[in-house]
Amino acid sequence: MPKTIYIPEDATHSGVSITWTPSAKRIDISGWYDSFVGIAPGSMTLMEFFSKLGIKKKDCLNAFDRDIA
Repeated sequence: MPKTIYIPEDATHSGVSITWTPSAKRIDISGWYDSFVGIAPGSMTLMEFFSKLGIKKKDCLNAFDRDIA
């Protein structure tokens, strides 16, 4: 089941939504400004997202290791 977060968390007038769909391994990103103006959405696989940001497997493993400790 897809899960969506908003930045900022209490986004009402302006913000960004990020939705993760595990079954498709896809991230969807969209946003809005001043409650009226939409920002064109984008969609990519999780691997494309990591690659475009330069996030390596080691970075993910380190992040998960820190959360467990």
